[in-house]
Amino acid sequence: MPQTIARIDLSALAENMEYVCNRLPQQVKVLFAVKSDGYGHGIEAVSRTAEEVGIDYLGANTVEEGEKIRSAGVKLPILLLGPILPREINTALEFDLTPSISDIESARLVSRNARRMKKRANVQINVDTGMGRFGVRPERALPLFEQLRKLDDINVEGVFSHLSSAEADTPMARAHSLLQIEQFNSLLALLDAAGTLPSLRHIGNSAGVIQFPERVFSTPLNMVRIGTLFYGYPEVKRPWTGSIRPIATLTAQVIFLKDLSAGDCIGYDCTYRASRAQRVATISIGYGSGLPPGLSNRGRVWLRGGYAPIVGRICLDHTIIDVTDMPAVAIGDTAEVFGPHQPADRLTEVAGLSVCQLLVPALQAATDRRYD
Repeated sequence: MPQTIARIDLSALAENMEYVCNRLPQQVKVLFAVKSDGYGHGIEAVSRTAEEVGIDYLGANTVEEGEKIRSAGVKLPILLLGPILPREINTALEFDLTPSISDIESARLVSRNARRMKKRANVQINVDTGMGRFGVRPERALPLFEQLRKLDDINVEGVFSHLSSAEADTPMARAHSLLQIEQFNSLLALLDAAGTLPSLRHIGNSAGVIQFPERVFSTPLNMVRIGTLFYGYPEVKRPWTGSIRPIATLTAQVIFLKDLSAGDCIGYDCTYRASRAQRVATISIGYGSGLPPGLSNRGRVWLRGGYAPIVGRICLDHTIIDVTDMPAVAIGDTAEVFGPHQPADRLTEVAGLSVCQLLVPALQAATDRRYD
């Protein structure tokens, strides 16, 4: 038996996509973020679903991810959201991946490789308006675009930036996001005046689409990048987001049962001591499988029609739960770690994490992945 099973509901993914896309203006294109193996859901399967639904673009992080998408038969354009190394350029162009560029040196390398391959490479320019990760600063972007004009073997099809705090609903975070959008739009105006405005312009992510709908897809912006929202987790809650459904369920197996007496310790450092005669079960998931240690003595799982609290510290490969009031629990039973009875974002509230910080490592560590 697999130790942990991730079940992915692709029909729910398609429904989420259609629901969100129907709320966007018709002229706005949609990029689906499938980086980190489709946020742990499986990059090939979610990419095929996106193509079937009619999503315009995919966003991957690495050349390897792009290769996997192409090997799955998906023909959608793919933007590489992270920088690529010089040795990866040929492979990226071979698989028709769109590199993101932040400096003229990288652009020249792409241009030279494209010339040798007798093709014209599409690229998009990454602008850092406040994330501080990578990207050209706005004040240096216009000179970069002027230099890019001289490279005949590349086509600058897009320019984008990334909101760093759109999921936070505090006045300071909102002010920062609005400043980022303002800086980006100011740059777009300069590019337009200089005759170098690309056809695709985007800064809105999932949280930005919810938090700033009047800003992230109004002219001159014409594309949004959506990840967590399609996977079923609105990072910002609004009345309309209640129709979004999580698409993943993660389960583990009960592999051991044990009776305790009052006063017995459970787990490392004895952070939990039985207050009475108790029955506990060990399930086949731990922090090495993506279950956050912050859920120790605080989280719970769904089992046999009820919630079983986590007791003691979560171990590398195992977690102990209290099943005293569940006498029918047996070895081999399935415990829902997150899913319809306990969405992942409820667990993250307990653990003090973002939903991606729990969702991605837990799904990636699953020993079996099944699609419905």
